[in-house]
Amino acid sequence: MGAVYGNVKVNYSYCKSVAQLKSADDYILGRRKEQIADGVVKTQNHLYNALGCNRDNFSNSILMTRKMHDKKYSRYKQKEILAQKLSISFHPDDNDKLTYEDAYRIAEEFAREIFWSKGYEVLFAVHTDTEHIHVHFLVSNCNLRDGKSFRRGPAELKEMCNFFGEQCREHGLTHSYRDTYYVKDKSRERCNFAEYQIKKREKLSFREEMKIYLRNAINTPETRTLEDVIQYVKDYFMMDVKLRGNTISYALPYRRKKNGEPVSVRGKRLGERFTVSGITEYLEQKEKKRIEYQRIEADIEHMKEFLRDYDEWEKEPEEKSLEDNNISFYEGFDQFCEKEDISEADEDIFYGAAFEEFNREWQGEEDSIEEVLSLEEEAKDESPDYKKMPLAERVVILPKPTEDVMEELRMYEKRMGYDKDTMRSMRYKMNVYDEFLEEYEARKKQWGTEKIENYKKIKERGER
Repeated sequence: MGAVYGNVKVNYSYCKSVAQLKSADDYILGRRKEQIADGVVKTQNHLYNALGCNRDNFSNSILMTRKMHDKKYSRYKQKEILAQKLSISFHPDDNDKLTYEDAYRIAEEFAREIFWSKGYEVLFAVHTDTEHIHVHFLVSNCNLRDGKSFRRGPAELKEMCNFFGEQCREHGLTHSYRDTYYVKDKSRERCNFAEYQIKKREKLSFREEMKIYLRNAINTPETRTLEDVIQYVKDYFMMDVKLRGNTISYALPYRRKKNGEPVSVRGKRLGERFTVSGITEYLEQKEKKRIEYQRIEADIEHMKEFLRDYDEWEKEPEEKSLEDNNISFYEGFDQFCEKEDISEADEDIFYGAAFEEFNREWQGEEDSIEEVLSLEEEAKDESPDYKKMPLAERVVILPKPTEDVMEELRMYEKRMGYDKDTMRSMRYKMNVYDEFLEEYEARKKQWGTEKIENYKKIKERGER
């Protein structure tokens, strides 16, 4: 049997800062604020995992790996490559042969063989919000064993496509693999010999003129459907367009035969981009890019609210406090780390929690530690001693968990009664976070989250 190849897509937009890394992590797991607000469910609890590290703390884990090998990284500046983004996808025609659980097992085998066996930590998640089942991977760029960067050249990509293709063939997913490595480029425009000669003499053929008009119509913001494109070229360029099923043809009013009939050209003769399927696919991609651009603009505006240029910051000799509005965001964070005795060289530092707490304090959204401890002291007589309770008893009396993991972590610390001195030595350590996750997962199992409940309902309907 000959070699086969699956659809492995490489995203050439690297994660080059901690902010980008955490954003990619949140997107894969469906934890971005806009996803939660829109009710978008990207994956489910049993459909994502990580190899080599904690699946719910992937970003901080690979930062620790970089520290272990003395690799640099920046919180906001796009400098060093921290992680690579890839995905595998299955053809929609194979959905009847494939479940989300099957896709998870294929993805786990793929991640173990391609990434983790070579020493690279990887997070992967099966996405369930599109017609075609696909899996996203976030791969650490620093090898856990020797610190070498992850290589993703043509040879490695061909190896990934071949391995995934063999997986699809073994599972009988006939539409999800192909015999050739390269996929036909639908965007490539055909050019016959006569057109080539006209172009060589720097003249414009009538077909090239059609292509210019059509490109203009397809790329204008007003057009979002095939009908919009047809109406646009009719109104602005007086083109005659005939659409019959999946066949489309174009004609210019001033280009006619000797008998007076207009010279019409089928879209396929102009190139795959100008066929019905080509225009429709291009418009779908344009709409996705428009939505992504709006999201990026919103993120930039959000960051502008509290970030300043780090390179232009100059330390002043006098001591400044967090309440001093003249200090920069970064200087304030440094003071916070110094006050809470957080060392950047500490490999066990839970960086995410420290930064989240500082940001809330900087924005004036959080009570001081002294106020929290004062409130805990007042309520001590009324509140049960959770620290002495077994986990099984705690989850029964605790309220239903929310989706805000960071807020749940803060409430856990308050329940367990960590005082100021204890927090300085333990607050950002990984063992505290792991204990919290154990309780958090137990509470979700006890109460059930909306995602799990929906999944159970879907599964019940399927069994009937």
